[in-house]
Amino acid sequence: MNDRWQHQRPGLDSLIEDVFGLNIRGLKTLWQLIIRPRDVFESARFTDWRSRYTPTIRLTFSVITVFMLLSFFWAAEDGPFYQMILVQLEEAAKTNPDLPPADQVLDAFFAAYSFSYPFVYMLIHAVIGVLVFFWGSGTGWVTRIRLYFALLVMGMTFSLFMMVLSLMIEREAFPLFALTSFALTYVVYCLTYVRGMWGVHSPIGLGARALAIGFIISIGDLLVSSGAGICASYWINWTVS
Repeated sequence: MNDRWQHQRPGLDSLIEDVFGLNIRGLKTLWQLIIRPRDVFESARFTDWRSRYTPTIRLTFSVITVFMLLSFFWAAEDGPFYQMILVQLEEAAKTNPDLPPADQVLDAFFAAYSFSYPFVYMLIHAVIGVLVFFWGSGTGWVTRIRLYFALLVMGMTFSLFMMVLSLMIEREAFPLFALTSFALTYVVYCLTYVRGMWGVHSPIGLGARALAIGFIISIGDLLVSSGAGICASYWINWTVS
């Protein structure tokens, strides 16, 4: 083998990054957000993240990419999410005869939803991230986005875990499971904020801000889902018209 290639052998880190856009530092950042979020939060205030961590905006988009790559489970005909959306489309068709049969547009709906979701997610949450001022006095808007997206990484990772669990849920129980998942994700946001910002505010102030930011992000998540659904609906209406 040519000597000049000896030091350029891609390893597992390169393969993971090729497939998912993640690298070992990104996985380390995710792990640190789980076990020691305060260190990541402190590093977010440095220009280069103290050369320790992957920027949380990039990491969030990487996790979303993995999430959407696995979303084909949602579209499985025996999956609860598929069945729930199918029932909703069938009910809509009863009140609007001009709509095409639900089973003919559902696959296209999922494809359009999966395509638009990451872009709607990043746009809506980036705007919210700029407007949230719960990070201590003097925190600039770039740092605010970095810290806000650190919370999003945790929420999206937990949602990924719950999506895998949803494969074992019966269709009748899926609405309750979805509500439980949403509530637990809210708790993840709050706990990550408390652990990451510990010592910056008084305990009461920290708890109040955690509850508030968890609520704000949860509302943002609902807006993202609605926005992606609207985009998918417009796509379906445009393609079948």
